[in-house]
Amino acid sequence: MTRAAAKAARTDIGMSIATHGAMILLALATLLLKSLIFAPISWWPLAFICLVPWIVMIGASPSAPRVYVYSYLLGLVYYVISVRWMYMATGPGYVALAIYLAVYFPFIACSVRSVVRRRRWPLALAFPFVWVGCEVLRAVVISGFPWFYLSHSLSGVLTLIQISDLFGAYGVSFVVAAINGALADVVIAWSISRRKQSSRRLPRSVWFSVAFAGCLLIATIIYGRVRLAQDTMTAGPKIAVLQGDFVSRVGREPFTDPEKKQAYFEMIEAAAAQDPDLYLLPESPWRMVLNPVAREYFPLSHESFSEFTRHAMAHRAYIVTGCARIIETPNDLLAKTRVYNSSAVFYPDGSEPGRYDKVHLVPFGEFVPFRFGRLRPLYFWLNSLMPFSGSDGKYEYSTFHGDGFHSFEMNPTSMPGETFRFGIPICYEDVMPYVSREFVTGDPQKKGVDFLLNISNDGWFSGSQQAQHLAICVFRAVENRVGFARAVNTGVSAFIDPDGYVHHVVRGDPSSPWPGVAGYSVANVKVDSRYSIYSKYGDWFAWLCALVWGILFVDYWLIRARERRTHDRESEPTPEGKA
Repeated sequence: MTRAAAKAARTDIGMSIATHGAMILLALATLLLKSLIFAPISWWPLAFICLVPWIVMIGASPSAPRVYVYSYLLGLVYYVISVRWMYMATGPGYVALAIYLAVYFPFIACSVRSVVRRRRWPLALAFPFVWVGCEVLRAVVISGFPWFYLSHSLSGVLTLIQISDLFGAYGVSFVVAAINGALADVVIAWSISRRKQSSRRLPRSVWFSVAFAGCLLIATIIYGRVRLAQDTMTAGPKIAVLQGDFVSRVGREPFTDPEKKQAYFEMIEAAAAQDPDLYLLPESPWRMVLNPVAREYFPLSHESFSEFTRHAMAHRAYIVTGCARIIETPNDLLAKTRVYNSSAVFYPDGSEPGRYDKVHLVPFGEFVPFRFGRLRPLYFWLNSLMPFSGSDGKYEYSTFHGDGFHSFEMNPTSMPGETFRFGIPICYEDVMPYVSREFVTGDPQKKGVDFLLNISNDGWFSGSQQAQHLAICVFRAVENRVGFARAVNTGVSAFIDPDGYVHHVVRGDPSSPWPGVAGYSVANVKVDSRYSIYSKYGDWFAWLCALVWGILFVDYWLIRARERRTHDRESEPTPEGKA
C-alpha cells in the first residue's frame, strides 16, 4: 500500500467532498450566511448555522491543500466585503488588514480537520475551543482587531449575552460555535449513513455533541433570564450626548473647525433645557489643544478652552470633550514634541480641566511602529506611505501612549451628596475588552468606576461600521456591569445599560439607529451594584480556549510526524529483500 493510500485509509470518515465545485459552494454558503449576521443586515439566528457548510467542507474533503486554500480565500473575500468601510480612511490599510485576517481561517481549518478525520472527537466540544482561541488571538496580535466575533451578532438578544459577565464576549461566541459544531456533526453523520445506506440512527458521539450544545444553550438562557430579573440598577447622573455629522477626510475636510465648534456649542445650549449634569462631546470634535502652554499658539484652542470653562460654570455641569495634548520636548533629538489623543473634563467650579490620554492606540492610524530603536529607518519608510504624513511623506503624525487608565470623580448638581466615578475610553478603546476592564477593576469588593463614557470619531468610515461599533460596545457594558454613554461623530451615539439594553439613540429616522444626523440625547446613565466575575478575572476563559487550540494544533503535527515515521519503517526493505 502506498503512503497516500495508507493515509487515506486512516483518515477516511465515510464521506468525501472532492470536487472544486462542491468545496466552492460550501465556502460560498458560509460566506453568505456569515455576512448576513452583522449590521447592516443583522439576521442573528443565522449565526447558529453560518459556519456549518465550511466545517463540513473541512472535514469531508480528502485534499488538505485544497481545504487550506479555499479556507484562506473564504476569509479573504469575507473580510474584503466586511471591512470595506475602512477603504474610505485608508485603501492600503484596508487591503492589508483583509489579507492578514484571512490567515486565521486555514489555521482553524487545520485543527478542525485533525479533530474530524483523525481523532473523531465531537465537534460541538472541539470546534468552539478552536474558534474562540482564534478570536482572542485576533484581539491581541498586531495590537488587536476584535471585530466580527460570533457573539457580536447577538448584541440585541439580551438573554443570550448575559453570560458575558462570566466569560466575556468569548463565552457567547463559544455557545454559538458549539451549536455550529453540533449541527456539522449531524450533517456529516447523516451524509455518511445515507451514503452507506445503513441505519439512520446517529452515532453516540453525535448525540453527545447535540446534547452538549443543547445544554450550553439552555444554561445560557436560564442564566440570562435570572440576571435580567435582578434589580441591581439605579439611575446615575443625567448626561447629554452630542453628535455631530462631520465626515472626516484626509486633506479635504468638508467643514471648517469654526463651523464644527459653533454646531456643538449650539447643541450644548439646546440640551441645557433638560439640565444635564454632564455634557459629552465626541473625540476630536474640532482641532483643539488642551494643555495651557500649547493652546497659546492655537487661537481657536484658547477660545474653545475659555468657552468650555464658561459653559461648565454657567450650567453648573461637567463637560467632557476629545482634544489633543501637545508637550514640547526640545531636548529630545528623536521627537521635538509629544502629541497625545486626549479627553478633557471641565468642572463646574472652573478649575483646571482633568485629562486622560489614550492608552491603546491604533497602529498606523494613530502611530507608526518602530519610531524609536534600531528599526527607526523602517519607521520613516512606513510613515511616508501613510496618508496622514503630508504630501512629502515627512510629517510625523504619530501620537504617544498615555500612562494609565485614569478615572474622574463628579458630584452631580441634580443629586446632592452623591459622588460618582467614571472613565473615558477613547474611540476604539471600547472595542478592546481589556481597556474597559482596566477602568472598572478596583479593589476586591468595589468597582473602580460607576459608569464609562466613550467618545469616538467614526466620521472616517462609512456604511455599517458605526452600527457594528455600537454592537461591540454593548458587550463591554455587560462584561463589567457598567452603564455607557457614547458620543460619536456621525454616530451611533446612545446609552447602554449594564444589561446591554441600548436606548436614547441619536437618530434621524426614529425606526433605525443609523448615522447621518446631528443631534443630542439626554438620559440618566445606569449604575449597577454588581461586580462581575469577568471584571475580577478577565479573559481567563478565552485564554483557556487558546491553550486548547494550541494543544490541538500541536497534536495535529505530532500525528503527522508519527504517521511519517510509521510509513518510513514500513517502507524499509526486509533482511530477505536486502539479500
